[in-house]
Formats: sequence, C-alpha cells, structure tokens
Amino acid sequence: MILLLVACPSDTKIDRVNKAPTASIEAPLEGELFRQGAGLVGLRGTVADSFDDPPELTVSWTVDEGPSVAVTADAEGLVALDLDTADLALGEHVARLDVVDTDGDGGTVSVRFEIGGPLGPPTVAITAPEDGHTVVIGTAITFVGEASDTTTAAEGLAFVWSSDLDGEMPGAITGGGQSALLTSWLSVGTHVVTLSVTDGDGEVGSDSIGVVIEDIPEDPPEPEPGDLIFSELMVNPDAAADEDGEWVELYNTSGYTIDITGYSFHDDGSDYWVFDAPIQVDPYGFIVLCANPNPARNGGVTCDGWFYRNPNGEMPSKGQGHGTGVAIANNDDELVLTSPDGLDIDVFDYDDTDSDPIEAGMSFGLDPTRMDGVSNDDVGNWCVQTTVLAEGMDPGTPGQANDPCPKKGR
Repeated sequence: MILLLVACPSDTKIDRVNKAPTASIEAPLEGELFRQGAGLVGLRGTVADSFDDPPELTVSWTVDEGPSVAVTADAEGLVALDLDTADLALGEHVARLDVVDTDGDGGTVSVRFEIGGPLGPPTVAITAPEDGHTVVIGTAITFVGEASDTTTAAEGLAFVWSSDLDGEMPGAITGGGQSALLTSWLSVGTHVVTLSVTDGDGEVGSDSIGVVIEDIPEDPPEPEPGDLIFSELMVNPDAAADEDGEWVELYNTSGYTIDITGYSFHDDGSDYWVFDAPIQVDPYGFIVLCANPNPARNGGVTCDGWFYRNPNGEMPSKGQGHGTGVAIANNDDELVLTSPDGLDIDVFDYDDTDSDPIEAGMSFGLDPTRMDGVSNDDVGNWCVQTTVLAEGMDPGTPGQANDPCPKKGR
C-alpha cells in the first residue's frame, strides 16, 4: 500500500484561542479638567484582538449618552476622536471606547473627564446705592453688590469693599453671590468705593461707584410728632424667615432732613432698639429699616438701617444700635418711634382683626394720598400691597410710593 501525503497551507487564524478583543484609553486621564472653549479634548485609545487585525475590528467612541461615533483603528490599533470643548456642557462627562471582533465578541473601557468654565475674572456689580450718592458725614449707607464666575461657585468667591480715601471697609455680610455692607464711618470727601471679588483661580473682578460725604450742615429744627411716620410694614414675610425678612418703612412728611440717631424703635412692651449710627431721612423721602440688611437673606429688600430682631435675628455690627430687639407681631402690635428726648414722633397700633387685615407674604402700606401723621393712625387708610418689585420678592414697595388702597364701600 502506498500512502500519499499532501501538504496543506497553514492558516494561523484557524488554530487560535477565541478571546474577546481588548481596549484601553490613554487620553484623557481619569478626572482631567478641560476649559470650555479652550481647544479640543483628544480621545486616544488602543484596541487589539488575538485573531483579527486592528483595522478589521468594529470600533466606536461614545460620549455620555450621545450617539456612537465609528472610527477605524490603524495597523497599530490606535483610535482617536477630537471633541470641541465649546460643544460640551460644564460638568463631568464620560467617554466610552467599544470594540467588537468578527466573532461578535466585544470589549469596552471608559474614562471620566470634566469641562470647567473658561478662565476669566468674576463679573461684579454694585447695585446700591446709586453712583454719586450724597449724604452728610455719619449717615449710614447700605452698600449692596453681587458677583458671579464661570469657574467658581458663589460661596467660593471672596468679597472685599474698599474706599480710595479710607481703605478697606470691614463688616460686610456675604452669601449666595451677594454682599451687603452697612457703614456710617466714611470720612468727608468724594470716595471711589470699590467692590473687589476674587475667584478660586485667583482672578479679581471689581466694580466702583462714587459716594460723596458732606460735612454737617446747620442744625435743622427739632422734629415734631407726625414729621416722620410709619408708612409700610412687612410683618409676616414669605420670601424670608421673620427674623430676616421683617422691615418697616418711614416717611418724612416735613421739608427738612431728619436724623434718627438716638431714636428708639419700640412697642408698648419690652421690645426696643435704639439707633446709635446716624440714619438720615430726606425731606418727603423714605427709609427702610430691616431686621437683616442683606438682600440675599431678607427677601431682596434694599435697606437704609438695621434693627436687631429679638430673639433670632443677627445682631448688627458694634456701633449700629443697642437694645433688647424688636419682633413685629403678626396679629396685634404697636410700633412707636420716639426721639432721644422722649417725644413720640409716631405711633401705629394695628390689629389683624381690623377691616383691612394683614396678610402673610404681603406688606401692609398706608394709602399714598394719606401720607400724614393723622391719617396714618387710622388703620382704615392702610391696605396690603400688591406690587412685586423683583422676582422672588414678596409684594411690597419698600422705599417707594405705596400702592393706592381701594376706596371703601366699593
């Protein structure tokens, strides 16, 4: 018997061990930070298989839950895809590399990276007082400013108030991207007051306004009862807690400036607060006295003065006032403003059972045609205020003319 041996060509792909393909990602690094609008995010990876050559593999990149983008590996198994940072939202993203061989077996790998905001200083704005604000020396001024940044959260911003004449101005209350400073210690002169804000990258943004502090003029006449009256109250706020959101508005019915330094704001009980820092009320003008001067905490109200709201309000800075504090009752209370010599300049006694009841989340205001020391004693000349000055604020007109009250009997 003759055996005939025939040699067959060898195919190494037949005698293989069936393994799933592998994938690895070289770039970006896990957790790497890229700035929005600052070029490209280069996705770089490698794929391999024990049987298929790299170009024969089915390969794709997927970012987050978006559509897959097919790519072709080169002979070395390298795969790449470039992403424009301008097209990616701020925050964390996940890039996934998928590979499938001709047997249908697959492999996957992923990496997380972050898109941060573009570098740049914070945006800063002083919102109160207006540029060119002028007061007599010793008068309290409430400075309010706000800032935002593309890379640093609001709570990570550092606020500093300063005057070009007097230097840094301490004592600000800051939070939520806003800062409020109540001060009465600026010297006579024209000040450039600057709010500087530093972000987490060390970049500084600022805004400035001019403030004029004038010397003390000749003494005005002593105020009489009815020269300064209660004209609006926020008794039971919704936009802020009572200890932060209560405020009262005073209106000067006289033709001269009234300084309430040393005046007592009190009720008929044990609540009282004496204003130690000068607070001036212009002729026929308004001032707003708040339990908390920070608009970020008090419901968005710009304040001219500060009273301690016993028992839970924030104590004003040293030198602003003294006393047990004043908590304005929601249902029945009396508010009294008394001059340093003991003369009651105005008294307002209210009861929530009266014909125009006080409502939660709405201020209670005197009709603008009844702005005098006699008419404001009649609760029938008061009504809830419906104007909303800004989004998120309770209805009310602090520092502005009140809403007219409906005519009785209609």
